[in-house]
Amino acid sequence: MKPLSHFLHGIYRKVVKLSLQLNYDFQTWQEEPLPPGPKIFCSNHFSSSDVHFVTTLMKDPLHVVIGPGFGIPVVGSFLGWTEQVKALSPEDRKKVVDVAVSYLKEGDSIYIFPEGRLNTQQELDVFRPGIARMYLKNPVPIIPIGLIAPKRRVKYKRSKTAGRQMTVVSRNYYANVGSPMEFPQAIELAKTDQKQAEQLICDALKEQVSRLIAEIKTDKFWS
Repeated sequence: MKPLSHFLHGIYRKVVKLSLQLNYDFQTWQEEPLPPGPKIFCSNHFSSSDVHFVTTLMKDPLHVVIGPGFGIPVVGSFLGWTEQVKALSPEDRKKVVDVAVSYLKEGDSIYIFPEGRLNTQQELDVFRPGIARMYLKNPVPIIPIGLIAPKRRVKYKRSKTAGRQMTVVSRNYYANVGSPMEFPQAIELAKTDQKQAEQLICDALKEQVSRLIAEIKTDKFWS
């Protein structure tokens, strides 16, 4: 990450972290220390708040795959200045994997929401294959993360800045960071069946994210 981008993103992270400390019951758990070097982080996605809050979960130089945020005046410019990965238009989305892989090769980390859109917290949406393609092109540890907030804290608000309704979280937010995952069997399988290898990775990640969410409810905060 370029020095200016790193500086601006660092300030942004501090602002978000301070807001969480002052205004939220924000609790996190982590199964084991994160390995050094570039990583791919992924989680479920149920609110517009996720994109901001998850940046406080790690210290890595981080490039988040973001769609609608790039369409908001000023915000989109800031996302570009901090080298976030643009996934706004169909043309943008065609380039996401290659852009992400280029950052991984530079030693930075990627954060992606494999569902691609917000879920309702009733169940996880389909994990799309972009994350698997990133891994198969440049194998690095993938870190699954489960996110959750009480339903009463998830609100739908009209944003004047964005010009649309947004799903936001107030007061309570929880994140459970899982153990690093690697998929040598998928790398081998991709030599003969790329789609099957991608599906293997997506299914395993979805299963782990689901487990991490359930763990918050049963063994962590709500136990």
